[in-house]
Amino acid sequence: MKVNRNKYLLLNYVFVVCLFILFLNDHFFKYEFSNFLTGKLSDIVGIIILPLLLTYIFPKLKVHSLWVSALLFLFWKSSYSEGFINLYNQYALIPITRVIDYSDLVVFLLLPIPYYIIKNVENWNSIKVMHFHPLFVFIPSLFTLMATSPPPSFNYTRTKGNLHCFKCNITVNYSQEEIVRKLRNNNIVFDTIFPMNEKVLERNPYFRKNNIYFYKINQLVIDQDTLRNLDFAMRSIDRNKTKFYFNGMQVNENVSTAKLMRKARKHYRKMIFKELKTSLKN
Repeated sequence: MKVNRNKYLLLNYVFVVCLFILFLNDHFFKYEFSNFLTGKLSDIVGIIILPLLLTYIFPKLKVHSLWVSALLFLFWKSSYSEGFINLYNQYALIPITRVIDYSDLVVFLLLPIPYYIIKNVENWNSIKVMHFHPLFVFIPSLFTLMATSPPPSFNYTRTKGNLHCFKCNITVNYSQEEIVRKLRNNNIVFDTIFPMNEKVLERNPYFRKNNIYFYKINQLVIDQDTLRNLDFAMRSIDRNKTKFYFNGMQVNENVSTAKLMRKARKHYRKMIFKELKTSLKN
């Protein structure tokens, strides 16, 4: 028996725009403009998208997809989903993670939006996206929704400094021990070295094979600049290859706006990696 799906549940401007925002926020905005809004934006558009997607996949749900979406969202944001995430990550090609924050449940206030669309989309011609096959939206929406949680790297790329450097890393052909030794020989000494928290490893057992360690330098002088409280992490790729992350530091200059943060991040990232690469070559 053929299932009669309404393609305009996906092929409408609200769904498409929300999907586009979701993708940009998870892969760009969160890293370039880290603030309260970008932290909540994925949940805001996600709770609009999910009921529409569920109704498209399971047409008999109709408006019941709203409370199904609410229950799924509540489960995902609770500690009860921990076991499912751990099981999934043991076999998944793309591991997932998420942050438990019950304040995110405020997005339930937006459920009237998908409700109205589900009830009226058939006759609401002004929001319909014509001349496209729904698969062009359906498939990207599945991958995008899977990526709404923080990436696994979130667990080892955080900093207590006021300058955050997201996606700031290099790959070097040395083990972590060799990196520490080479840097020490060039007067770059880590003041603190510690492994990943055992609770994080229990939640993400696939991290164990990566041998992830955190490194901190209280003070580093490069040319005429004195840098303070630098946070690093290293993740072993194999025996002689390591991913070296610069996570952030404490700076005196004003980084209160996204523009100032990007400028400072670019400046210090270039300076620090240049110094590290030079020291590792010697």
